[in-house]
Amino acid sequence: MYPPRAPNGALDRKGKTTAWSFSRLWRVSDSTLFQITLVTALLSTVLGDCGPPPYLNFASPINEFNETNFKTGTSLKYTCRPGYIKTGSRNQFVTCDSRGTWHYSDFCVKRSCSNPGELRNGQVIIEKDLSFGSHIEFSCLEGYILMGSTTSYCEVQDKTVGWSNSFPECVIANCEPPPDIINGKRSGGNEDIYTYGSSVTYRCNPGFSMLGKASISCMVENKTIGVWSPSPPTCKKVICPPPNVKYGKLVSGFGPIYNFKDSIVFDCNKGFILKGSNIIHCEADNTWNPPPPICEL
Repeated sequence: MYPPRAPNGALDRKGKTTAWSFSRLWRVSDSTLFQITLVTALLSTVLGDCGPPPYLNFASPINEFNETNFKTGTSLKYTCRPGYIKTGSRNQFVTCDSRGTWHYSDFCVKRSCSNPGELRNGQVIIEKDLSFGSHIEFSCLEGYILMGSTTSYCEVQDKTVGWSNSFPECVIANCEPPPDIINGKRSGGNEDIYTYGSSVTYRCNPGFSMLGKASISCMVENKTIGVWSPSPPTCKKVICPPPNVKYGKLVSGFGPIYNFKDSIVFDCNKGFILKGSNIIHCEADNTWNPPPPICEL
């Protein structure tokens, strides 16, 4: 027969009851409680509770959640964001796995805008693709001017995607009628509009010299406007005085009137040496260039 057990004690080696103080009992209970709490916390980590659901750039949760902690195995349904569409038969769920992380696949992909096709008298530049967020650029061939936007973006429109700007046109450049010049005339007709590549030619009245190019053409400036290039010439009365080279003589260019771009070739009399250039030209300012030479002994 066993002796009765003390309510707050234990039997010693001799079988006698030894009383436990209340403080000693508390120390044992406190240690046990701490161990249980620690094990519970560790198990919670191992079991893998998840935090708030993830932000996805292609999808968002169907419902709003106030919770910040979700049990392992929890699945939350998402829906594709505007500009995206569900891909295949993949489930639109994110799931809290045993490691405490949200697991999901890319179940939504970017929508694609329509193919822009070709741009008449120009070209469409596709940088990457035609998906949501991408952009295309437009440019025109030489001699054409772009009417409209140079860029268009694939953006959300209603429940799908579309191009932000309507496609432009490439219109052939036009120039206004070329100007008339004083003391001269031009050929090439008297049209109201001259298209890119058209040209006209000027000529001066008798007794006047032309300064500049005789022909000008309709060109495009800054890809935005038609202009005449180069500038129209001018007609000017240019007369250089007959040069006098002492001890020299004319080889060619006997005059007697010298106009713009006329030339004279010199030589010295026998026994004299020519200093300077033996050929000179009549310039627009009525002077000779270079200056007439000299003949020295």
